[in-house]
Amino acid sequence: MILTVTPPPTEGAPAEAVTETAGTSVPQYGPPAADGRTAPTRTGPLRWTDVRNVAVRLSRALGLRVAGWVVLGVGAALLLAGWWLSWLELRVAGAAAIALSLVAMLFTIGRPSLAVTMSVPARHVRVGDHATGELTVRNEGGRRTLPGRIDLPIGDQTASIGLPSMGADGELMQAFVVPTDRRSVVEVGPALSVQGDPFGLTGRESRWTSMVEVYVHPRTVNLPGRQTGFVHDLEGHTTQKLSNSDMSFHALREYVPGDDRRHIHWRSTARTGDLMVRQFEETRQSRIAIAIDLSDQSYASEQEFEDAVSVAASFVQQSFREENPFALVTNVDVHRGLSATRSMNQLTRVERLDRTHVTELFRVVRDREATASIVVLVTGSRPRTDRLRRAATLLGIDTRVILIRVVPDRALTVDTVSNVTSIQLPSLDALPRAVRRSNA
Repeated sequence: MILTVTPPPTEGAPAEAVTETAGTSVPQYGPPAADGRTAPTRTGPLRWTDVRNVAVRLSRALGLRVAGWVVLGVGAALLLAGWWLSWLELRVAGAAAIALSLVAMLFTIGRPSLAVTMSVPARHVRVGDHATGELTVRNEGGRRTLPGRIDLPIGDQTASIGLPSMGADGELMQAFVVPTDRRSVVEVGPALSVQGDPFGLTGRESRWTSMVEVYVHPRTVNLPGRQTGFVHDLEGHTTQKLSNSDMSFHALREYVPGDDRRHIHWRSTARTGDLMVRQFEETRQSRIAIAIDLSDQSYASEQEFEDAVSVAASFVQQSFREENPFALVTNVDVHRGLSATRSMNQLTRVERLDRTHVTELFRVVRDREATASIVVLVTGSRPRTDRLRRAATLLGIDTRVILIRVVPDRALTVDTVSNVTSIQLPSLDALPRAVRRSNA
């Protein structure tokens, strides 16, 4: 039994209804009570976001686009106006508009029986390379399909591929081109088939493939010579410098006082009658830190930054050819050179950053790559050479530092002072010549 009790109203305030159910008092929504306590708040009016969400769900269910809603609304308005004004022409026009909307909805019923596959053979290309893909659409249904289209996003653009009416087991193959005019990560897909009427009043999308990424790597040049630092390693590269103790055997020579007796070659000694010792070629391995400056204030143009990324990528490729361990360093992070592809992919994603400075790059190298024997730092034209040399003092004196400033429309200069080599680079094509002069 439910009993409703209405207490006496307080002066100046409406009454508050209290519902009691089996000994429990549940106050109804109302204004604040006279004693200062706040009553439960009434749920607010229907918000615009709720109306919009309902409209979006209804549009997806019916497949109506904005044009379809407009035609449907105009038809309903004309029908009501014709009924109210007893105007036959308005009623006919309204009924025709509503009928057109209903017929357009019929084009979105069901899901086409298609098998769509997307193939992109080359996922890692360089700037300027030719990259293509292929989209294959096959009818797996038992009856002929209606004409339609497939939208395929390729980067910032969308390719619309018209689908003709295909019979059972009919197939369509369409090739497409991936843009490689600039360094970027191009997202290809997903492929979406669009069902709709010829008037564009309705439309329903069906997703058929996943999205794949195509890495357009920066342009690179082959660098001459070998970058050697000061770190000796038993598995390093041989040099022309001879050593009394190493792993790469070179020749035999006569013993001189002070030679290690462990390197005496006793068979040659017995044959010649003189003490003969082994002589070795010194092996050396360089651990390289390739640092790319991402500070926005270091570059005067976007092309300067792209050239700087290409310079860093060229040193990455050289390190892999020489099998030197290296790390790719930015102003905020360090990426180990686990593979050439992963390192080039990382360079493909780098972008300029605000609120950082080139000196932060020196600190990251000092703190996280202290064992590097060579540091190649690439930046733009705005940082001054003397300031870069002072910042290079943060690194050890045994570390060879190569400072490369990308300065377009300037002459190539290479200056070496102590362990720091400063290169003013006018373009990427001048990099091999600059490396030869720095190794001289």
